[in-house]
Amino acid sequence: MAGRFITTTYTNTINGVTDYSSATLNNDFYFLNNQGRGTKVTFFNINKQQSTLDPGSKLIQSELGENTPLRFDKINNLFIYNFNRNEINFNNDEFGLESAPITGESYILPNIIEPIDGSFFIVDHAHNKFLYKVTDVDRDTLSNGHNVWKITWVLDRITDKDILKNVVGEYEYIDAVSGNNIKPIVEETKYKKAITIENILESLCNYFKDLFYNEYTQTFGYKWYNEYNMYDPYVIEFIIKHKLLHGATEYMHVQHMCSLPATFGIEYTKSIYHVFEKRDKKLLLGCDRTAQADLITDAASIFATRYENYFCLNYDVVNEANGPFNPRGIIPIMRDELVDDIVNNIYYRPDDHDNAYRNIFVKFFNRNEIVDIDLDNLSYIKYSKSNECFYELIFLIYILQVTEKELLS
Repeated sequence: MAGRFITTTYTNTINGVTDYSSATLNNDFYFLNNQGRGTKVTFFNINKQQSTLDPGSKLIQSELGENTPLRFDKINNLFIYNFNRNEINFNNDEFGLESAPITGESYILPNIIEPIDGSFFIVDHAHNKFLYKVTDVDRDTLSNGHNVWKITWVLDRITDKDILKNVVGEYEYIDAVSGNNIKPIVEETKYKKAITIENILESLCNYFKDLFYNEYTQTFGYKWYNEYNMYDPYVIEFIIKHKLLHGATEYMHVQHMCSLPATFGIEYTKSIYHVFEKRDKKLLLGCDRTAQADLITDAASIFATRYENYFCLNYDVVNEANGPFNPRGIIPIMRDELVDDIVNNIYYRPDDHDNAYRNIFVKFFNRNEIVDIDLDNLSYIKYSKSNECFYELIFLIYILQVTEKELLS
């Protein structure tokens, strides 16, 4: 979500503005801005599979209501373009002065829906719901060579109560960013669940920042045994790769704060973070999920400006007998019992509020649906500045981010 920049520069801000302007002008459908602003509508597209209209005769007693053979998919918040305000024209014929039908033409972007003639859409105006019927559908080509759907419509009535009886499916249009594999049309139930997860993600990201962000070192870490200041470059890499904190209320610029060994990429693929990315529970038992730490002596890092010592986690070599950190032993990244539960697909009781939220880990790796009660149990997490909370929070953020994307893909 958009917010205040914490670690950035004037140059980055200016480049972001100019890049956005360039991307807007290079948009294939920027031409439609000249066709009038997009109008948000509720679109009722004919569901061919559940409609019982005879495709040969196409005879129909009633288009709406209880006696119609037509069934519709309701699509909320769809945009159409070049929708002009209703203008009433009058014809003077043999029956006197009569108003002409209110008709017009509009455009729908491609690869969203395939509009079907005989469908309807609603435009809210002045606390009234204007129901329009699509009388013709055709492909049209813009001046820049790109194709769109062109629909011809006519005002049918000023009410929506008749058509709502014939809805068999409800969907939501998502004006998603190009290239993120999000479907533009999503089932309403999945959309609402994704919104719930997005709100939870915002809270978890904010909690992670509030608990573990160090203003002095401009990065994330925790204290081990309330004594040692720990910095984990594997977590930082995990956050950067998957943009895990982009859901926070305030923008967080995350980067590595000390130099990494040449073999870091290889070591990362052996770590528990790569197992989460692969989503393969068989790899959990053999991955690097414990660590020791080395005193940070990099004179070029921000840690060198601090009087207190900072330690960098090392997953590649775990040996209790060596190093300055051996008095406190090995640092666990995930508790062994949770790993065993994941591998054996064992769940906590829903009323075990201290642990039930960990069912999300088990379901994620076993590819079972994360349901509402699992999300509700997140409210029982006992937040602290412990290393267990540090790792569980970032893993939960990743799991929920993947889950949300699956719902919308």
